[in-house]
Amino acid sequence: MHTDLKKTLTAIGSCLPTEGEPSLKQLHRMYDLTLRLMSQELAVIYDQEMFGSPTEQRPLAEQRSFGVNTGSVVTLTIQEPLPSMKKLTEALEEHWKTMIHTAIAEVACQAPLPYFERAFVEIEIVTTKGCNNAKVWDTSNRAINVIINNLKGIFFKDDNMEHMAFSVIGRWGEKGVTIIRILDFDKLQQIRDNSFCSFFGTNYEN
Repeated sequence: MHTDLKKTLTAIGSCLPTEGEPSLKQLHRMYDLTLRLMSQELAVIYDQEMFGSPTEQRPLAEQRSFGVNTGSVVTLTIQEPLPSMKKLTEALEEHWKTMIHTAIAEVACQAPLPYFERAFVEIEIVTTKGCNNAKVWDTSNRAINVIINNLKGIFFKDDNMEHMAFSVIGRWGEKGVTIIRILDFDKLQQIRDNSFCSFFGTNYEN
């Protein structure tokens, strides 16, 4: 596996011309190789964590995920932006599953996990903005199912319209992070209804 990492790094380096800017074809090739490199890195990390010699280093999933459980709202924080579907390799999907369940295990130690007849899941994705990442991205293109499928059966029965609803919020930030909030849909509906009544009540008075 370490040999694969070296080969991929060498292949990425070979795409760069000695002079001038890389061509579009070379950039596309580097992009594909970078996705492969991430998958290979994750495989090496998890192999060492599971089968390597014990170390004081905390597992990667524990370092990059945590949560808070108030009893009525569960907040899971993953210190990585949720990837787009086209970047979701098998290894990256397993990495996300591990981080989500690690955060769930942490909040389960704080208080009993709430189970909602109908849940609302708010997914907030923060991405860094720089010279190489300034494009506005589509929230619908993110790998939302990786989150929803790993909450199903724990916080709500199913991901159909009778048992859950969700929203996706995207914004720029200094660090990439994904914040997942799970709460009772009926309480959210009450807040919306109260706001609706307050808004129209004010307008009617005027």
